[in-house]
Amino acid sequence: MRDRTNRHLITAKRKFKEGRANLLGYQAAYLHSAVEKPKGTLVCFHGWLDNAGSFVPLAEALPDYEFYLWDFFGHGKSAHKHKGDRYHYIDLIPFIDAALGFIDKDDVVLTGHSMGAGACSLYAGSIGKRIVRIFLIEGFAPLTAAPADAPRILRDGVSEFRKAQNLPKPVYASVDDAVKIRMRVNGLTRQNALPLVARAVKKAEGGITWRADFRLRAPSLIRMTQEQVAAIVGNIQVPALLVLGDRGMAELHKAARDNHELVKKLKIETLAGHHHLHIDNAPEVAALFRRFMEQ
Repeated sequence: MRDRTNRHLITAKRKFKEGRANLLGYQAAYLHSAVEKPKGTLVCFHGWLDNAGSFVPLAEALPDYEFYLWDFFGHGKSAHKHKGDRYHYIDLIPFIDAALGFIDKDDVVLTGHSMGAGACSLYAGSIGKRIVRIFLIEGFAPLTAAPADAPRILRDGVSEFRKAQNLPKPVYASVDDAVKIRMRVNGLTRQNALPLVARAVKKAEGGITWRADFRLRAPSLIRMTQEQVAAIVGNIQVPALLVLGDRGMAELHKAARDNHELVKKLKIETLAGHHHLHIDNAPEVAALFRRFMEQ
């Protein structure tokens, strides 16, 4: 049955076709927006507890580019992992690899926001196939930890996952209530929160609730060391653009500062905006992207 939940909220001017692919044994969902003669193809991967809808404003601001917007497992309309399974950060890289293989193009601009940006950098510095450039927004490398922190991280990861499996999901009386939550948490306007929320909620008894698998709230069992991350991102061969918001996420900015000199073809730009500036400041982000592509 076609999913008609909150179709009235999707206000995009571009046409987006809903798609599904069998990736790594699970059903993965994506949005595709084609143009007749695209200047390029952006394949986009979102941040933690976001979804493919977060890139809709950017796609609107780049109408002459083709877009593939993916939902990671546990997010948006993609499948949740089997009961008892975890969501490991490093598993995002084979997801990206499988998604690019499904699209089967060899001239992709690999695009990521936040968690998705860090994963795109790891992909570009390790596998690196099918991509000609990478475009990163508010994220460049994953957060790292010292080897001495491993016992605490592993202990907390196990105990918090146990709790996350039973976390209750809030139920809202209306979709507008969920929109107000995202507006407050992410600093978004109502109009720009709509595509993200429309894909993030589903019907529930008594109203609507979030689609996302709340096991995603459990922290990682292990984090890579700075040396491991540096070795991978230092191997990025394609031109890269990183766009940061001047009111963005401090931890991710530090990760960028710690690693940016390792990438010879990296350009960093800062715009006025918060962590989701590709949503609320999409025209400005798109303008930087166009200059990047023209260089």
